[in-house]
Amino acid sequence: MDHPLLFLNREEAAVLDALVEEILPGEEGSPGASEAGVVEYIDRSLAGFLRDLQPVYRAGLTALRELSGDVTFSDLDAGARREFVATLAESPDFAGRFFRIVREHTVQGYFGDPAYGGNRDLAGWKLVGFPGAQWGYSAEQMRPGVDSREIPLLTIKDLYARIGGGR
Repeated sequence: MDHPLLFLNREEAAVLDALVEEILPGEEGSPGASEAGVVEYIDRSLAGFLRDLQPVYRAGLTALRELSGDVTFSDLDAGARREFVATLAESPDFAGRFFRIVREHTVQGYFGDPAYGGNRDLAGWKLVGFPGAQWGYSAEQMRPGVDSREIPLLTIKDLYARIGGGR
């Protein structure tokens, strides 16, 4: 983790980082959730607008620790991680519900504006060809068949900079 943590501790962040990478793994030419900084998004969110979920994350991380036994989830080998996640995804108990919350936050962190943490280097937007935050689109850009990857990528920060309100 190369960012300061606001809610999670280092061990919790490492476990979440391994979990989000299993949820949205990288491949050649496309960074996964870990590289895109999804844990930074989750941590910032839990310290801010998702603070009501702090007890859920603490209990969920404890449940993961108990389920993984003597080895922390982040220390499991790739096959064991995949099997663990497949079991969690189908589980109706608390650990399964927690996993589904983390999966939703992983998607948010991967595809949201980088201003909120996550989507580092616009990884999620590049993956799907989304041009990011735009004030609007020209008539040419709105035509069917236009490749949106040709529209310059802009973030909220870029838009504020254009109006002189850079944050």
